[in-house]
Amino acid sequence: MTLIELLVVIAIIAILMALLIPAVQMARESARRTECRNHLKQIGLALENYHATNRIYPPASIREPAFLNNGRDEPRSVWTISILPFLDASALYESYLPTVSTEDSANKQLRDASVPGYLCPTDTGSEIPFEPRLGITYRRGNYGANFGAASWGTDDWQQVKYRGVMGQNVAVRHADITDGASQTVLVAELRIQSSPRDNRGVWAFPAAGSASVGLDCDSLCRGINSDSSSDWIPFCDPLPNGLNCSFQNDVDSNAGPRSQHGHGAHVLHGDGSIRFVNASVSQTTLNALFTSQNQDVAGEW
Repeated sequence: MTLIELLVVIAIIAILMALLIPAVQMARESARRTECRNHLKQIGLALENYHATNRIYPPASIREPAFLNNGRDEPRSVWTISILPFLDASALYESYLPTVSTEDSANKQLRDASVPGYLCPTDTGSEIPFEPRLGITYRRGNYGANFGAASWGTDDWQQVKYRGVMGQNVAVRHADITDGASQTVLVAELRIQSSPRDNRGVWAFPAAGSASVGLDCDSLCRGINSDSSSDWIPFCDPLPNGLNCSFQNDVDSNAGPRSQHGHGAHVLHGDGSIRFVNASVSQTTLNALFTSQNQDVAGEW
Protein backbone atom coordinates (compact mmCIF):
# COMPACT_ATOMS: atom_id res chain seq x y z
CA MET A 1 0.00 0.00 0.00
CA THR A 2 1.41 3.36 -1.03
CA LEU A 3 1.40 6.44 1.18
CA ILE A 4 -1.27 8.05 -1.00
CA GLU A 5 -3.52 5.00 -0.70
CA LEU A 6 -3.07 5.01 3.08
CA LEU A 7 -3.99 8.68 3.27
CA VAL A 8 -7.08 8.06 1.14
CA VAL A 9 -8.18 5.23 3.44
CA ILE A 10 -7.64 7.41 6.53
CA ALA A 11 -9.63 10.22 4.91
CA ILE A 12 -12.52 7.87 4.12
CA ILE A 13 -12.53 6.55 7.68
CA ALA A 14 -12.53 10.11 9.04
CA ILE A 15 -15.49 11.04 6.82
CA LEU A 16 -17.41 7.95 7.90
CA MET A 17 -16.74 8.73 11.56
CA ALA A 18 -17.85 12.33 11.06
CA LEU A 19 -21.12 11.02 9.65
CA LEU A 20 -21.57 8.24 12.18
CA ILE A 21 -20.84 10.05 15.46
CA PRO A 22 -23.71 12.60 15.14
CA ALA A 23 -26.06 9.76 14.20
CA VAL A 24 -25.03 7.79 17.27
CA GLN A 25 -25.42 10.87 19.47
CA MET A 26 -28.89 11.50 18.05
CA ALA A 27 -29.88 7.88 18.67
CA ARG A 28 -28.65 8.10 22.26
CA GLU A 29 -30.52 11.34 22.88
CA SER A 30 -33.65 9.81 21.36
CA ALA A 31 -33.36 6.92 23.82
CA ARG A 32 -32.83 9.36 26.71
CA ARG A 33 -35.87 11.39 25.68
CA THR A 34 -37.95 8.21 25.54
CA GLU A 35 -36.84 7.35 29.07
CA CYS A 36 -37.79 10.87 30.21
CA ARG A 37 -41.25 10.39 28.71
CA ASN A 38 -41.60 7.02 30.40
CA HIS A 39 -40.75 8.57 33.76
CA LEU A 40 -43.43 11.20 33.24
CA LYS A 41 -45.91 8.48 32.27
CA GLN A 42 -45.23 6.66 35.54
CA ILE A 43 -45.51 9.92 37.48
CA GLY A 44 -48.85 10.57 35.79
CA LEU A 45 -50.16 7.15 36.78
CA ALA A 46 -48.98 7.70 40.36
CA LEU A 47 -50.73 11.08 40.51
CA GLU A 48 -53.97 9.54 39.25
CA ASN A 49 -53.74 6.74 41.82
CA TYR A 50 -53.16 9.35 44.52
CA HIS A 51 -56.20 11.28 43.28
CA ALA A 52 -58.32 8.12 43.22
CA THR A 53 -57.37 7.49 46.85
CA ASN A 54 -57.62 11.05 48.17
CA ARG A 55 -60.12 12.64 45.75
CA ILE A 56 -57.64 15.46 45.09
CA TYR A 57 -54.13 15.97 43.74
CA PRO A 58 -51.32 16.32 46.30
CA PRO A 59 -50.17 19.85 47.20
CA ALA A 60 -46.90 20.82 45.55
CA SER A 61 -45.60 21.41 49.07
CA ILE A 62 -46.78 21.20 52.66
CA ARG A 63 -45.71 24.21 54.72
CA GLU A 64 -46.29 25.25 58.31
CA PRO A 65 -48.46 28.43 58.24
CA ALA A 66 -45.61 30.60 59.53
CA PHE A 67 -43.39 29.45 56.65
CA LEU A 68 -45.75 29.89 53.69
CA ASN A 69 -43.96 31.66 50.82
CA ASN A 70 -40.64 30.94 52.55
CA GLY A 71 -38.52 28.91 50.16
CA ARG A 72 -35.59 28.45 52.52
CA ASP A 73 -36.65 27.49 56.02
CA GLU A 74 -38.48 24.57 57.65
CA PRO A 75 -38.98 22.48 54.48
CA ARG A 76 -41.68 19.82 54.81
CA SER A 77 -43.37 17.42 52.43
CA VAL A 78 -43.64 17.82 48.66
CA TRP A 79 -45.80 16.09 46.06
CA THR A 80 -42.94 13.81 45.04
CA ILE A 81 -42.93 12.38 48.56
CA SER A 82 -46.72 11.97 48.57
CA ILE A 83 -46.78 9.75 45.47
CA LEU A 84 -43.88 7.47 46.48
CA PRO A 85 -46.26 4.65 47.57
CA PHE A 86 -47.70 4.66 44.05
CA LEU A 87 -44.23 4.36 42.50
CA ASP A 88 -43.28 1.12 44.27
CA ALA A 89 -41.26 3.13 46.79
CA SER A 90 -43.33 2.46 49.91
CA ALA A 91 -40.26 1.69 52.01
CA LEU A 92 -38.77 5.10 51.27
CA TYR A 93 -42.12 6.77 51.96
CA GLU A 94 -42.43 4.98 55.30
CA SER A 95 -38.99 6.27 56.30
CA TYR A 96 -40.32 9.84 56.12
CA LEU A 97 -41.32 11.57 59.36
CA PRO A 98 -43.77 14.35 58.39
CA THR A 99 -43.92 15.98 61.82
CA VAL A 100 -40.41 17.41 61.46
CA SER A 101 -38.48 19.23 58.76
CA THR A 102 -36.88 17.21 56.00
CA GLU A 103 -33.62 18.73 57.25
CA ASP A 104 -34.04 16.82 60.49
CA SER A 105 -31.74 13.84 60.97
CA ALA A 106 -34.82 11.60 61.11
CA ASN A 107 -35.36 12.30 57.39
CA LYS A 108 -31.79 11.81 56.23
CA GLN A 109 -32.62 8.55 54.42
CA LEU A 110 -35.38 10.27 52.45
CA ARG A 111 -33.52 13.39 51.35
CA ASP A 112 -30.37 11.42 50.47
CA ALA A 113 -32.28 8.93 48.32
CA SER A 114 -31.81 9.16 44.56
CA VAL A 115 -35.10 8.12 42.90
CA PRO A 116 -34.38 6.96 39.30
CA GLY A 117 -37.92 7.78 38.19
CA TYR A 118 -37.40 11.43 39.13
CA LEU A 119 -34.28 11.87 36.97
CA CYS A 120 -34.06 12.58 33.24
CA PRO A 121 -30.89 10.93 31.83
CA THR A 122 -30.31 13.82 29.43
CA ASP A 123 -29.67 16.21 32.29
CA THR A 124 -26.25 16.42 33.88
CA GLY A 125 -25.17 17.17 37.41
CA SER A 126 -27.48 14.75 39.21
CA GLU A 127 -24.55 13.40 41.23
CA ILE A 128 -23.96 16.79 42.89
CA PRO A 129 -26.40 17.12 45.82
CA PHE A 130 -27.97 20.34 47.03
CA GLU A 131 -26.64 21.47 50.43
CA PRO A 132 -28.78 24.28 51.93
CA ARG A 133 -27.01 23.97 55.27
CA LEU A 134 -23.64 22.50 56.14
CA GLY A 135 -23.94 18.73 56.20
CA ILE A 136 -27.60 18.69 55.07
CA THR A 137 -27.87 17.31 51.54
CA TYR A 138 -30.72 16.61 49.11
CA ARG A 139 -30.63 14.53 45.94
CA ARG A 140 -31.63 15.86 42.55
CA GLY A 141 -34.74 15.56 40.38
CA ASN A 142 -36.01 16.83 37.03
CA TYR A 143 -39.79 17.11 37.38
CA GLY A 144 -41.85 19.91 38.91
CA ALA A 145 -45.53 20.34 39.77
CA ASN A 146 -47.37 23.13 37.96
CA PHE A 147 -48.26 25.87 40.45
CA GLY A 148 -49.58 28.18 37.72
CA ALA A 149 -48.88 31.20 35.55
CA ALA A 150 -47.89 33.63 38.28
CA SER A 151 -45.69 33.92 41.32
CA TRP A 152 -45.05 30.98 43.63
CA GLY A 153 -46.57 32.91 46.54
CA THR A 154 -49.99 32.01 47.91
CA ASP A 155 -51.58 35.34 46.96
CA ASP A 156 -51.51 34.61 43.24
CA TRP A 157 -52.93 31.10 43.75
CA GLN A 158 -56.11 32.81 44.98
CA GLN A 159 -56.53 34.39 41.54
CA VAL A 160 -58.22 31.95 39.18
CA LYS A 161 -56.59 33.49 36.13
CA TYR A 162 -53.17 32.35 37.40
CA ARG A 163 -54.00 29.16 39.33
CA GLY A 164 -52.27 25.95 38.32
CA VAL A 165 -52.84 22.45 39.74
CA MET A 166 -50.65 22.07 42.85
CA GLY A 167 -49.65 24.89 45.19
CA GLN A 168 -48.53 25.44 48.79
CA ASN A 169 -50.89 23.44 51.06
CA VAL A 170 -53.48 23.44 48.26
CA ALA A 171 -54.33 21.51 45.11
CA VAL A 172 -57.26 21.00 42.75
CA ARG A 173 -59.50 18.04 41.93
CA HIS A 174 -60.36 16.63 38.51
CA ALA A 175 -63.66 18.49 38.60
CA ASP A 176 -61.87 21.78 39.30
CA ILE A 177 -59.89 21.67 36.05
CA THR A 178 -62.53 23.45 34.02
CA ASP A 179 -60.13 24.19 31.17
CA GLY A 180 -59.99 20.45 30.45
CA ALA A 181 -57.48 17.78 31.46
CA SER A 182 -55.93 17.61 27.98
CA GLN A 183 -55.39 21.37 28.06
CA THR A 184 -53.75 21.60 31.49
CA VAL A 185 -50.18 20.75 32.52
CA LEU A 186 -49.71 18.73 35.72
CA VAL A 187 -45.93 18.28 35.70
CA ALA A 188 -43.12 19.76 33.59
CA GLU A 189 -39.41 19.16 33.25
CA LEU A 190 -36.89 21.10 35.31
CA ARG A 191 -33.18 21.50 34.75
CA ILE A 192 -30.60 20.79 37.44
CA GLN A 193 -28.04 23.41 38.39
CA SER A 194 -25.08 21.28 39.42
CA SER A 195 -23.95 23.31 42.42
CA PRO A 196 -24.35 22.43 46.11
CA ARG A 197 -25.50 26.03 46.62
CA ASP A 198 -28.35 25.93 44.07
CA ASN A 199 -31.80 24.42 44.66
CA ARG A 200 -32.81 24.11 41.01
CA GLY A 201 -33.71 20.49 40.40
CA VAL A 202 -34.14 18.92 43.87
CA TRP A 203 -36.90 16.34 44.22
CA ALA A 204 -37.63 16.54 47.98
CA PHE A 205 -37.28 20.30 48.55
CA PRO A 206 -40.38 22.58 48.45
CA ALA A 207 -38.97 25.78 46.93
CA ALA A 208 -39.82 27.04 43.47
CA GLY A 209 -37.47 25.47 40.95
CA SER A 210 -36.84 22.43 43.13
CA ALA A 211 -40.00 20.39 42.60
CA SER A 212 -42.41 23.00 41.21
CA VAL A 213 -42.63 25.15 38.08
CA GLY A 214 -44.46 28.30 37.07
CA LEU A 215 -44.48 30.91 34.31
CA ASP A 216 -44.78 34.15 36.31
CA CYS A 217 -47.12 35.72 33.75
CA ASP A 218 -48.26 38.33 36.29
CA SER A 219 -44.97 40.18 35.71
CA LEU A 220 -42.87 38.70 32.91
CA CYS A 221 -44.24 35.52 31.36
CA ARG A 222 -41.58 32.83 31.11
CA GLY A 223 -41.27 30.53 28.14
CA ILE A 224 -39.74 27.08 27.83
CA ASN A 225 -35.97 27.29 28.41
CA SER A 226 -36.35 31.01 29.10
CA ASP A 227 -33.60 33.36 30.17
CA SER A 228 -32.41 31.92 33.48
CA SER A 229 -31.18 35.32 34.71
CA SER A 230 -34.83 35.97 35.68
CA ASP A 231 -34.96 32.91 37.96
CA TRP A 232 -35.87 34.23 41.40
CA ILE A 233 -35.16 31.26 43.63
CA PRO A 234 -34.15 30.90 47.30
CA PHE A 235 -30.74 29.33 46.69
CA CYS A 236 -28.87 29.96 43.46
CA ASP A 237 -25.34 29.90 42.15
CA PRO A 238 -24.61 31.38 38.68
CA LEU A 239 -22.10 28.87 37.34
CA PRO A 240 -19.97 29.55 34.24
CA ASN A 241 -21.74 27.93 31.27
CA GLY A 242 -24.64 27.08 33.60
CA LEU A 243 -27.87 28.76 34.64
CA ASN A 244 -27.92 32.37 35.83
CA CYS A 245 -30.05 33.76 38.65
CA SER A 246 -31.07 37.07 40.19
CA PHE A 247 -30.64 36.29 43.92
CA GLN A 248 -34.15 37.55 44.75
CA ASN A 249 -35.71 35.61 47.61
CA ASP A 250 -39.29 36.74 48.08
CA VAL A 251 -42.87 35.78 47.25
CA ASP A 252 -42.09 36.29 43.57
CA SER A 253 -39.74 33.30 43.51
CA ASN A 254 -40.33 31.39 40.30
CA ALA A 255 -38.78 28.91 37.91
CA GLY A 256 -40.09 28.08 34.45
CA PRO A 257 -39.96 24.73 32.63
CA ARG A 258 -36.51 23.95 31.31
CA SER A 259 -34.53 20.96 30.01
CA GLN A 260 -31.24 20.05 28.35
CA HIS A 261 -32.95 18.38 25.40
CA GLY A 262 -32.64 21.61 23.46
CA HIS A 263 -35.49 23.53 21.82
CA GLY A 264 -38.07 22.60 24.45
CA ALA A 265 -39.18 20.38 27.34
CA HIS A 266 -41.63 17.57 28.09
CA VAL A 267 -44.88 18.21 29.96
CA LEU A 268 -47.44 15.84 31.44
CA HIS A 269 -51.09 16.76 30.89
CA GLY A 270 -54.04 15.97 33.11
CA ASP A 271 -55.32 13.31 30.69
CA GLY A 272 -52.05 11.40 31.00
CA SER A 273 -50.67 12.50 27.64
CA ILE A 274 -47.07 13.70 27.35
CA ARG A 275 -46.00 16.30 24.83
CA PHE A 276 -42.76 18.00 23.94
CA VAL A 277 -43.35 21.75 24.07
CA ASN A 278 -41.10 23.67 21.72
CA ALA A 279 -39.39 26.75 23.08
CA SER A 280 -40.98 28.77 20.28
CA VAL A 281 -44.55 28.13 21.46
CA SER A 282 -46.46 31.36 22.07
CA GLN A 283 -46.77 32.86 25.53
CA THR A 284 -50.56 32.88 25.12
CA THR A 285 -50.57 29.13 24.58
CA LEU A 286 -48.26 28.51 27.52
CA ASN A 287 -50.40 30.65 29.80
CA ALA A 288 -53.44 28.59 28.83
CA LEU A 289 -51.60 25.30 29.43
CA PHE A 290 -50.31 26.30 32.87
CA THR A 291 -53.65 27.51 34.21
CA SER A 292 -56.50 25.19 35.13
CA GLN A 293 -59.55 27.39 35.64
CA ASN A 294 -59.30 30.63 33.66
CA GLN A 295 -61.39 29.41 30.68
CA ASP A 296 -58.48 30.17 28.33
CA VAL A 297 -58.10 26.93 26.39
CA ALA A 298 -54.91 26.46 24.38
CA GLY A 299 -56.58 24.56 21.53
CA GLU A 300 -54.33 23.00 18.89
CA TRP A 301 -50.65 23.87 19.06
